[in-house]
Amino acid sequence: MKMKSGGLWLAAAMLAVSVTGCSSDKAGPAPEDLDKLKTEISELQKENKFLKEQNEMLKESLVKPVTAEEEGGTAELLTTEDSPAAPESGDDHKLMVKGTPLVIEGTGEYTVTKTSFGKKISPSNPGSFYTYYEAKEPGTIYLAITLKVKNLAGEAMDAEDVADVEVTYDNKYKYSTFDTMEEKGGEDFTYTSLSEIEPLKNGTLVFLAEVPDEVKSSGKPLYADFSIGGETYRYTIAK
Repeated sequence: MKMKSGGLWLAAAMLAVSVTGCSSDKAGPAPEDLDKLKTEISELQKENKFLKEQNEMLKESLVKPVTAEEEGGTAELLTTEDSPAAPESGDDHKLMVKGTPLVIEGTGEYTVTKTSFGKKISPSNPGSFYTYYEAKEPGTIYLAITLKVKNLAGEAMDAEDVADVEVTYDNKYKYSTFDTMEEKGGEDFTYTSLSEIEPLKNGTLVFLAEVPDEVKSSGKPLYADFSIGGETYRYTIAK
């Protein structure tokens, strides 16, 4: 294909020389001969351009990788260092940070304000008469996680549906929680099943897990996974 391309250029050059030679003649070529030569040169240039394009396409086809299946063999799995790495275990959780609001547009604003351990858990501002929770089983205490919630939806939010929380200790021991809600400015607790948070208003929920005493002081990893609106958010209590 290269030889043919070169030949076209040679032919074009010879025609150009012929035109030059004719132009040096005193009589000069006939107008119809000049027009014919120009037409032939134009056609040769077009064909040469076409052949160059075909040559480039041929080069590209020669460097195209051939798969094992095209060769009639068994295809191998593609492996490359440029492929996106799979997320490491635990990295697929979105994070919650104490004191930093987690905002879910159109749903709510969620802020972990406090975590504490105690044999007995009382509301934040106990009144004259109030409800409290006490761990009855020997060798256990309550882990309490306080969550402030602002309702960003257009209607009342059922307090019991705000979140589901699971506590994990030492990366393998899991504990379920139950929730309660503060009322009267923190003077007492009330049932979440009987409570609502109205639009653009706040509610304070406390999630409690009864855990072994060692969880408080061992220094081993401790975190809580909040399930909110179909997503899981991890709050780290101890690393």
